[in-house]
Amino acid sequence: MNKRNNLYLSLLIFTLVSIFSSCGKEEEQLIEDVNNKQYPENSWIERTMRSKYYWYNEIPEVGSLKFDADAETFFQSLLSTKDGKERKDGNGRYFYSYIESPTPVTRGIYQTTYSYGFDYTLYKMSNTEFVAHILYVAPDSPASQAGIKRGDWIATMDGAYITEQNYKTLYGGKSMELQLAVYNPESDKLDLGKKVQIDTAREIVDNPVYFNKMIDWGGRKVGYLVYNHFSSGKTDDDKSFDKDLLARFKDFKTAGVNEFVLDLRYNNGGSLSCAQLLSTMLAPQSALGKTMCTLEYNDKQRPQNINIALNSSLIADGANLNLQTLYVLVTETSASASELVINSLKPYMNVVIIGMQTEGKNVGSETYTDDAYDWKLHPIVCKLFNSQNKSDYEKGFTPDYKLDEATELDQFLEFGNTNELLLNAALRIIDGSYTQATTKSATSFTQNLQKVSGSLDRKATPGVVIDIETGQE
Repeated sequence: MNKRNNLYLSLLIFTLVSIFSSCGKEEEQLIEDVNNKQYPENSWIERTMRSKYYWYNEIPEVGSLKFDADAETFFQSLLSTKDGKERKDGNGRYFYSYIESPTPVTRGIYQTTYSYGFDYTLYKMSNTEFVAHILYVAPDSPASQAGIKRGDWIATMDGAYITEQNYKTLYGGKSMELQLAVYNPESDKLDLGKKVQIDTAREIVDNPVYFNKMIDWGGRKVGYLVYNHFSSGKTDDDKSFDKDLLARFKDFKTAGVNEFVLDLRYNNGGSLSCAQLLSTMLAPQSALGKTMCTLEYNDKQRPQNINIALNSSLIADGANLNLQTLYVLVTETSASASELVINSLKPYMNVVIIGMQTEGKNVGSETYTDDAYDWKLHPIVCKLFNSQNKSDYEKGFTPDYKLDEATELDQFLEFGNTNELLLNAALRIIDGSYTQATTKSATSFTQNLQKVSGSLDRKATPGVVIDIETGQE
């Protein structure tokens, strides 16, 4: 074939490709125009997701989407297989991105929800009965007023056993009688305890700055803080929780704290601004002003990468502790902003992780609304990296010292008790007396317990909630 024929063939192919491409674009635009008129709500959802979603390039083509589906089903059809995780029970996948219905739901940075004021883990026992294990109790709540405390077990409600059908009653409802039980390490069984009458559920203020203590240990002054969720206050405009956190760090500084144990075992995430504040007060002084983390958005966004600093101007009413080592207590519940603090501080200090493998949420979400529709979209919009460009904890952080409080119930004690399993391990690591060989295997009782769910699942955020102004529209 001569050069003229080659040139002719090339021009022909180019022309055909251009025609088909143009037809494809025109057909796609036609479909989009029809959908905009017939299904405006789902069209808005689709446009927003194609623009903002971190994995927008995995959304199916317009022609294959079912715009006539209900909004929740339609939203789900847009999500990537990289979004979220496979359920541990094998029942499919759960996504971090979600759509919030017009009826308020119990997800968000902070919810002043009606409850009894306790969080728990629900277990199925070998004889098919269920029991609820109390993790912590909010002050000034129906639970605290009834005398319920961390470590108690709930065996019955108004005389009825807990089942898969009724356990959600424990989230909050009418006044009722609870049969409590306590773990007996000698018999390795639950012993029935007192019966208590718990008042009707009401609005609870669950301050994340739950417990703090200064501990003198082996010549060291150890600060200990239980921080249960990353939220600034009771509302978007309220900063009361942050003010409390700042005050506690000022107290730690005044007391001369030189070691620190941060308890995030029940903290499944929240806002970026709170993570920035906490990290800034924990970091070495030499790290202030440097990058805490980088938010990587999809390639449609400008700028695509946003740097968040360890900002000393945030802590005028608090204090930076200038730590060199941080001991963090975690469980499988620890996620999102909790993991962000760990990842962000690792380049600047020694971060020692004690407990169980964390959840593994290294992504962030933002909220999108439109006055024309009632729905709120909460898609994953970015991935978070530390100053060393690392974001390799999508499967969670592996603890340096593995300890499971659910299997060593004789040490499931009140927060701040120096014999409590995870705190005691941290203190003995600090003084050099800890040996992994001292840990015990699961008892017969704990081996026969099967975790079903927990109240903390309701508080989980889809990822780190990006509540800092990034300059993007």
